[in-house]
Amino acid sequence: MRTKLFLPVVATCCAFALFAGACSSTEDSKNKDAEATTTVKAEKETTTTTAAPTETLAALLVADPQLSEFSGLATEAGLNAMLTDGGPFTVLAPTNAAIDTVPAATMTALEQDPKGALANVLKLHILSGNVTWDDLSEKNGQCVATLGGNVKVTVEGEGDDAAVDFGGAPVPAQDGVKAVNGTILKVDGVTTAPATDC
Repeated sequence: MRTKLFLPVVATCCAFALFAGACSSTEDSKNKDAEATTTVKAEKETTTTTAAPTETLAALLVADPQLSEFSGLATEAGLNAMLTDGGPFTVLAPTNAAIDTVPAATMTALEQDPKGALANVLKLHILSGNVTWDDLSEKNGQCVATLGGNVKVTVEGEGDDAAVDFGGAPVPAQDGVKAVNGTILKVDGVTTAPATDC
């Protein structure tokens, strides 16, 4: 009689143990799925995007107080429409301090012919396409085509310590400023004539 009572109790206990094990396995699986989902969500939340530029080259030149003289000269030379609607271009824009080093007689002569001589000098600072400082640093001894003619690039040193010279204008290491129609790189000098040895 004990055997008759004992077998159903054992069978019930075994069935309960199997059921509990299955539930536990399902619960572990749900927890792992939840962890995986949490991990995926965490990765999505840490992803960052860089906002696309919204300003034109002309607008960025006007807005930068270090480039106000170049911006004013570009207006005199009639280049604003091109820097607003054209491109992409890379503008190697001389800073105000750089423009101030140009002899007064030279500046006077250029400003007397704004659509000719002045425009030609300014075009020596404009390249077609988006060019970075890193691109220029790899052009040692080469000539690059600008809208005003060829300009020779010389580089001394390597990496971020390289000294890049663009037709006599030093170009400090920089990321540049992105516009909807190109890039601005600031330069510490003024290129006044196309290269003669290209």
